[in-house]
Amino acid sequence: MNEIIAYKDHNDEYYDHEIIDGVPIKSKSEDALNIMRHDMAHILAEAVTTLFPNAKPTIGPFIKNGFYYDFDMENTLSDEDLSKIEAQMKKILSEGRDFKKRSVSKEDALEIFKDNQYKVELINNLDNSAEINLYDQKNFTDLCKGPHHSSTTEYDANFKITSVSGAYWRGISTNKMLQRIYATAFYSERELNKYLKNLEEAKERNHRRLGTDMGLFLLTDLSAGNVFWKEKGLTLYQNIEKYIRSEQQKLNYLEVKTPELVSNELWIKSGHWDNFKENMFTSETDNKTFALKPMNCPCHIVLFNSQLITYKDLPLRYSEFGKCHRYEPSGALNGLFRVRGFTQDDAHIFCTGDQIYDVCNETALLIERVYKRFGFEKIKYNISTKPEKSIGTKENWDNAENQLKKVLSDNNKEFNILEGEGAFYGPKIEFTLEDSLGREWQCGTIQIDFNLPERLGAKYKDTNDKNQTPIMIHRAVVGSLERFIAIILENTNGWVPLFITPIQLAILPVSEKFIEYCNELNQQLKEAGIRTVVDGSDNKLGYKIRNSVSKKIPYSLVVGEKEIESKNFNLRSRKGENTSFAAIEEFKEFFQNN
Repeated sequence: MNEIIAYKDHNDEYYDHEIIDGVPIKSKSEDALNIMRHDMAHILAEAVTTLFPNAKPTIGPFIKNGFYYDFDMENTLSDEDLSKIEAQMKKILSEGRDFKKRSVSKEDALEIFKDNQYKVELINNLDNSAEINLYDQKNFTDLCKGPHHSSTTEYDANFKITSVSGAYWRGISTNKMLQRIYATAFYSERELNKYLKNLEEAKERNHRRLGTDMGLFLLTDLSAGNVFWKEKGLTLYQNIEKYIRSEQQKLNYLEVKTPELVSNELWIKSGHWDNFKENMFTSETDNKTFALKPMNCPCHIVLFNSQLITYKDLPLRYSEFGKCHRYEPSGALNGLFRVRGFTQDDAHIFCTGDQIYDVCNETALLIERVYKRFGFEKIKYNISTKPEKSIGTKENWDNAENQLKKVLSDNNKEFNILEGEGAFYGPKIEFTLEDSLGREWQCGTIQIDFNLPERLGAKYKDTNDKNQTPIMIHRAVVGSLERFIAIILENTNGWVPLFITPIQLAILPVSEKFIEYCNELNQQLKEAGIRTVVDGSDNKLGYKIRNSVSKKIPYSLVVGEKEIESKNFNLRSRKGENTSFAAIEEFKEFFQNN
C-alpha cells in the first residue's frame, strides 16, 4: 500500500500529517524523496556534531537532486573528514533513527539553542506567540518546520557526500563564511550511481574549464560578476545574437537600444525602486540619482510613449539585446550562470487583448525553433496562473490564462499548471530545457503584464480615437546570453553547433612548404564567411590534429602535395570521419549550409 506520509500545498510547501488541506504525498514518490533527503540532512548534522562537538549547525534543506547543511566549524574539512562523516552517517542509518516532532514556545526554543547564535537568530525572527517546531532524533535536535518520515527504517537511503564549499550565513557577504556540505540520496543504489556518473561528467563539462581551454572568456576579481570576452568567446556570443536577431526580423521585431544608466525617476514610477533598489547599482551625477538598469521593460515603455501609437500599429514588437546589471552577493556568483552584468535577449510586445493568442503563439513557435537549432529537443512547459494578490480584472486574467493554455494545446504540447504562481501582474509560460545530462534549465518566458503599461502611462488610440492601455507581453528566448552560453557549453562539452562555433575549420599544412598555399586557401574561405585558422607550427601532423580536437574545432583539413595537385580535399571531422570534396566551391557550400 502507498502510505501517505505528508501533504503538499500549491506553493510546494510540505506539511505534516495533521495538516490535510494539501495534496497527499505517498511513500516512495518524488515528493517523498525530497522529504527523505531532508531526513538525511538531519542525519548529516548528527554525524558532524558527533565527530566535531564544537560544530554549530545552521540550516540544512533539501535541494534539487540532494541536500546540504551549513556548519560553523573551527577546522576546514578535508577529504578525510568527509569520509569519516559519511561513515558516521552509515553507522547512524544502520542503527535507525526516529524523527519525533514537538512544539515549544519561543522562550523555550531560545533556551534550547542558547549556545548556537545562528539558531537564536532564526528563532528571534519568528512571531513571539508562535509555537516553534523541533525534531528530535537520538543524538540531535533541530529547529525545523518539517515534515519528516517517522523513521529512517521506512526506506533504503543510498547516499553520497559530493562536495564541501564556503557559504556566507544567510547568503550575505558581510556575514561569516560557513562550511556547506553537499550530498545526495536516492532510494536505489542504481539511481545513486547514475547520478554520480552524471555528476562526474558535469565536472568534466564545467563551462569555466571549457571557457579557459577554448580561450573564450576571463573571469577575474578585477570585475567580479562580469565577463571579459576574448576574441573567440565574443564570436560565439555574436553568432548566437546574430541568429536570434535573424529569426526576430522575420516576425517584424523592431530592434532598439536603450541606455544602461537611467534616472531613478523612471524606477520610482515603475515600482522597481521600492522593490528592487537593494539589487541596483546607483550613481550620483548632477545632484541626481541614476541606476544601471536591472531590466529593460520600463525603457521600452519610454520608447512606446515617445510617439503616437494607434491600433493599426499593434502588435508592436520591441526587441533588445540589453545589457543589465544586478547586484549579487560575491558568494552567490557562479561562472556565467550567475553574474552581475548580463545581456538579455529581451522583447516587449504591445498588443490588445484580442491579439494575445496570436502574439503568444508566434512567440512560442519562435522559442521552440531557436532551441532546436541550438540542439535542445526536450522542452518542458509550465503555465503559472493568478496568485492570491494580483491586479487586473478576473475577466482579463481568465482570458490571458485561457489563451496561454490554448497556445500550448494547439501545438500539441503537454504542460503543467502551476496554480497561483503567476506574477501579481499577469500569467506566464515558462520554457525549461533538459540537457544531455538530464539537468533542467529554465530559459524562455512569455509573461503577460497588466500592470506596467498602465503604471507608466502607455496609451494607444483605438478605432474610436480613444486612449486605451495596451497589454504588454514580456518575452525572453534564451534569457541571459551569458547563462545560455554556459548551458550550451556544458550540454555539448564544448562541441557547440557548427553555425555558432568560434572556429569551424583548422587548416593543417603537412610541412612548412605548404603554409603559403594554406594561407591563400584560408583567405578564400574567410571571404566566404567560414571561420578558419591555419596551424603553421613546426609540430608533426598527428599533434596538429589532436591539438585542433582539444580546442574543440569540429573540422580539420590536411593540406599536402597530393591535395594541392589533385584539388581533392578530405574534410576530417573530430571523430576521424572523412568527407571528400572535388572542388573548393563544394567545400564552401558544406559550411554555409550547416
